[in-house]
Amino acid sequence: MTKINENSILWLAFLTAAASSLQIVENLILRLLPLPFIRIGLSNVVILYLIYRRKSVHALVVAISKSILGGLFTFTLLTPSTLLSLSGGLAAFTTMVLARQLKLGLSIYGVSILGAIAHNMMQLYLVHRFIIESARVFVLTPLLLSIALLNGGIIAYLTIYIDKRIQIPQTGVT
Repeated sequence: MTKINENSILWLAFLTAAASSLQIVENLILRLLPLPFIRIGLSNVVILYLIYRRKSVHALVVAISKSILGGLFTFTLLTPSTLLSLSGGLAAFTTMVLARQLKLGLSIYGVSILGAIAHNMMQLYLVHRFIIESARVFVLTPLLLSIALLNGGIIAYLTIYIDKRIQIPQTGVT
């Protein structure tokens, strides 16, 4: 059984709150754009940061929690939007952890971009499978890949920037 100390729980709560807050604010602001499904994914900075600090369990908790809390506070918890957020987040998390653990020679930028691609492609697949059952949704693929390339780079840059300024407490959980 894994033992988590009190500082670790507080730090995890802080990171979860930070990621959730970023997701909620971004969701509310970007909902006003002509393409309301496009997000930068600023909350993913926290997840990428934790993955690079070898805190994958923490990153998984934050990934799941931010989607659920984001849905709760934007009143979209029981809508496809939360399912898409959660599924995309889990796809991105899994892809980034695998890319990091398999030592593919990717920088943090490559790992982040792969995560962003996995996130967008999972969401596109689910939209096709459950919401708009037409192959026409895949016409968005080039746009979503371009956005993933840009956003993945932004998230990696911000993660590096933040990593230089804060340190997470040492815990026994990885």
